[in-house]
Amino acid sequence: MSSPSRELALMHARELVRDPKYFYFALFFPFGMLAIFLGLGFAMPKDSGAPDFLKLVFPMAIFLAVTSAALTVTTGPLANLRAKGTLRLLGTTPVGRARLVCTHMIARVLMVTAQTVVLLALAAALGKVEPSRLPALFGIALLGLAMFGGVGYLIGGRLSSPDAATNVGTLVQLAALFLSGLAFPLELMPDAVRTALGLLPTSFFADLMLTQMSHGDPSHPVWLSVLVVVVTTVVAVVLAVRTFKWDQGEAE
Repeated sequence: MSSPSRELALMHARELVRDPKYFYFALFFPFGMLAIFLGLGFAMPKDSGAPDFLKLVFPMAIFLAVTSAALTVTTGPLANLRAKGTLRLLGTTPVGRARLVCTHMIARVLMVTAQTVVLLALAAALGKVEPSRLPALFGIALLGLAMFGGVGYLIGGRLSSPDAATNVGTLVQLAALFLSGLAFPLELMPDAVRTALGLLPTSFFADLMLTQMSHGDPSHPVWLSVLVVVVTTVVAVVLAVRTFKWDQGEAE
């Protein structure tokens, strides 16, 4: 990494950590939800016919870690840099849109890496993931970060209001979670709805994680899920870079 890129990455890392409203929420939210659903899973009687929360709790926690980093701590902070005029100043330098996006994402990748390592260690300790499948799940988490990161930069790269960008990012995160089959099993929905939701890229990402979970029940083959997530990532990243706005008043 060149010296200018290194300095830019460090600047973005400091900007991330100095904003506790975004940083600490994204850092601890997946673990808070993990604790809640683990409690529900252990407390639920096994013969009551209730859903097995423990089957989905770790994919859900990884999903939240990935989407929080890619959306919550990306859309709002990026729009805030535009609102403060920081992006306008960077736009007068040779930085370029692609380098800005890549260096901005480095701190998010490191955060998700740390979160995923802890989550996978807990999953293995509780016997919910076979140790041999941990590398694949780790790679899937980073692949999901790339896909949702592209969406996050597409949102944060266009909107001028930090609050509006954060709200849109949160809406995308919640919609992706509840419509992917992790928080609410798709088999409980009508056939037409289940089929439609199963075609969403976010559902393919969730399905990809289920392929690596003990007693998981994926709907698609691994190769197809990987292909859909990769293609979606490429499209989102290209659109994010091409439509990125340096200034609030920049022409559409």
